[in-house]
Amino acid sequence: MTAISSDVYPQSSAARGGPAAGRPVRGPDFFKWGENVPFERFWSVRSVTADGPRLRLACETRTYLNATTWTHETTMHQMHPADVPPGSAEIEVTFWSDEIFRVRFGTYDAEPPAFPPPESRMLVGSADPAVTVTLEQAADGWIAHSRAIELHIDREPLRLWANDRQGRIFWQQKRSDLFTADIFDIAIARADGRTGCFETFALDGQEELFGLGERFDHVPRTGRVVDFWNKDAIGTSNRRTYINIPFFFSTRGYGLFLNSSARTEWELGTLEAFSAGFAVEDEGMDYFVIYGPSPAQILHRYATLTGFAPTPPVWSFGLWMSRNSYMSWDVVDQVAADLRRYSIPADLLHLDTSWFDQDWNANLRFSEDRFADPVGHMRRLREQGFRISLWQYNFVPPRENNENYCEGLAKGYFAKGPDGGVFRHPPEARGSWVDDCVVDFSNPQAAAWYTDQIKALIRMGAAAIKTDFGEGIPEDAVYHSIDGKHFHNLYSLVYNAALAQAIHEVSGEWIVWARSGTAGSQRYPVHWGGDSQCSFGGLAGTLRAALSIGLSGIPFFSHDIGGFIGRPTAELYVRWAQFGLFSSHARCHGAGNENSREPWSFGDEACDIFRMYDHLRYRLLPYIYDQARKCSASGKPMVRALVLEYPDDRNNWHIQDQYLFGDALLVAPVLRPLVESTTRVLYLPAGTWIDYWTRQPVHSHGEWIERSVDLRTMPIYVRAGSIIPYGEDRLYTDNRIGPIVRLEVYAGADGRLDYDDGEQRFTAAWQDGHLALDGLSTAVAII
Repeated sequence: MTAISSDVYPQSSAARGGPAAGRPVRGPDFFKWGENVPFERFWSVRSVTADGPRLRLACETRTYLNATTWTHETTMHQMHPADVPPGSAEIEVTFWSDEIFRVRFGTYDAEPPAFPPPESRMLVGSADPAVTVTLEQAADGWIAHSRAIELHIDREPLRLWANDRQGRIFWQQKRSDLFTADIFDIAIARADGRTGCFETFALDGQEELFGLGERFDHVPRTGRVVDFWNKDAIGTSNRRTYINIPFFFSTRGYGLFLNSSARTEWELGTLEAFSAGFAVEDEGMDYFVIYGPSPAQILHRYATLTGFAPTPPVWSFGLWMSRNSYMSWDVVDQVAADLRRYSIPADLLHLDTSWFDQDWNANLRFSEDRFADPVGHMRRLREQGFRISLWQYNFVPPRENNENYCEGLAKGYFAKGPDGGVFRHPPEARGSWVDDCVVDFSNPQAAAWYTDQIKALIRMGAAAIKTDFGEGIPEDAVYHSIDGKHFHNLYSLVYNAALAQAIHEVSGEWIVWARSGTAGSQRYPVHWGGDSQCSFGGLAGTLRAALSIGLSGIPFFSHDIGGFIGRPTAELYVRWAQFGLFSSHARCHGAGNENSREPWSFGDEACDIFRMYDHLRYRLLPYIYDQARKCSASGKPMVRALVLEYPDDRNNWHIQDQYLFGDALLVAPVLRPLVESTTRVLYLPAGTWIDYWTRQPVHSHGEWIERSVDLRTMPIYVRAGSIIPYGEDRLYTDNRIGPIVRLEVYAGADGRLDYDDGEQRFTAAWQDGHLALDGLSTAVAII
């Protein structure tokens, strides 16, 4: 085992020891486990009034104290009635569309606050002005009808539940039996000047939940503990994540989006088998229930709330080559020459943390010694087919030789401490770069100052910016327009939006290379999986993250081919490359200035296999880009968990090691070394599938198969009826798809392709053994 030092992983730190004693309890746990904390529980509904699609529920509340109870040696919390009169509160339910309704209670703004601005909000959609709702009295309450669903309002105890027009219940609130405080049903808790809002829904015991962002541990979320505070994950085999998204969907046919960036906790079948609860430390609760019933419909309707992802430029779907870091133009030029010499197609070279005078001293200025004449050099590389991406992060090192530090300090552009000076972590804080200044993107002047510099870099010739970090800003800092407890998880969206818009203003393209995110981040692609460790476990965790984030509304996702922390073996590098080149975006990257990720550095066999898959990716660019445009319109991800397309087959609910790459290709990455197994067991949903390599069909009733593999082979199966377009074999895209030179028609079922890459359009239909082509003349292979 190779020790990880700062030479290969700069984030490593010699600091040791735990957190300081007496740290305050953050978030809803403060109310859950505090002593004699009063909970104002919504008890009954006195009346319901309707104003168009908006319903106002006047409710009676009863106060309970959450306190410790002893029984033998066991302690637990229970709710005890408080000796106070009943109170009153209101719940607002608004039908956003025929399939979506919004629930709010507590204190909330009737209109969005001034910050964040519209482009940086999680919720950007608008209610359907044509939605109509009728309200009728029922024996035990009220029923609100839209064209798609019925929302039932039970009078006492208060309970909301919804069914479709066929009478099937798909969502319902859960009420506590008050035996233990493991179920925190709809309530508001207040103590010590803090407020928490709670809600719980029923699980039926056989449903599964998916989503909540980039999760490295498991894709299905029922019964899984969630760490819902954005942070540096440092590896891909833990519960930490850079991208928490307050959205999940259920196989019962509904999704839920929590419109809050406050500290949130989720208990999805983790405390009580038939309960899914969540809570926020905030003055109010604001969530949307989204009827599907299919996962694909839920994802699309979620995107109507938080936005659809624009399709990144064509060149971004080519190969990105990088390491941490290329130290000079000489190194970059050699890598560029070697890519062409080894016939490795590539479109972009990335300059990581060392394009400044000093490594990590990010002043957004090229080193005059090592990266002289950046405009001319980037132009010459562009003429060879290479674009340049540049690294930066949302911090500024406190160094007197950093112009941005001096200017930002003088103009107050950094997050502040309680004394009004630049925020400093307390003395007991540990870790690397704890003294770095946080650019306060909630300050319009600071954001403009920073993004003006980004625009200048794009005008110089850079094509993209890596928006590193963004997930770890201090909650206790003072920000210009928002408090830290609301800004921590939201900061990534504001930060990435600012830089993505700056790039778009200059180049007209939507592209960043982002590590952190939340709901709405899909509007600013592309995200990647952060600092994965170089192991097969790190590879497996990265695949789970890709599947999970795709089920959370982010269509475009990448990762570091080979892993970031450490040095992969040649075999691991090949396996990671096979998966990476069949992801929406493909980048080779790793920690360490001499820790290359170029394929020829892993030997002739690895280079040859990498070359084969890379050329295949470039030939498949018409398919990939057409699918990407469809994902932008539908909200579906490029790397697609099987549950999304086959939700009725429960075998697919827990498959987290294979995926659909677009509509047609089923991909099963090899996640174990050959010394352990020379076969790959995978699942084929019902239908006919054609082995991409052998062209042999498999007629599946929904069954597991075992396929032999060697190092060259990652199992790929094509769904019968698929029509796959191919482009030219080339070494770079020049930002164009180019002509379609071949269609492969996979017989065995009828199928249709409506192709549109923005420049060329055609339709191909395979039916009853015949192919009809409209708008294209090319070579066709029937398989």
